[in-house]
Amino acid sequence: MKRPRVALIDEARCIGCARCLAACPVDAIVGAEGFMHVVIANYCVGCEKCLPPCPVDCIAMVPAPAGYSWTEADARAAKLRHARRRRRQAEAEARLHTPDAARRRAVLAAVLARARERRR
Repeated sequence: MKRPRVALIDEARCIGCARCLAACPVDAIVGAEGFMHVVIANYCVGCEKCLPPCPVDCIAMVPAPAGYSWTEADARAAKLRHARRRRRQAEAEARLHTPDAARRRAVLAAVLARARERRR
């Protein structure tokens, strides 16, 4: 099975906003906020989910690399990357709701309230 297209990021136009990183369901885009991002063409499934969040439209769908066909092994690897991503997201969400996180939020709210009082 041949993938018709994969994402390609125009390096000159990428502003490093990291919105595409959050949108990619298989972690095919690498980079860090504030830096240029790159698509790993062999990981890209061509879903186009990275296109809408890009504020500068620097992502284009281009033909898949010549001679590269999508195999069952590639599909299994993509499903595994997606499952790992969902697990990481669930763990991050769970950390937001721990008693320790609630205590930190309460301390931060108290600090902000004191700072507001001082401004008055």
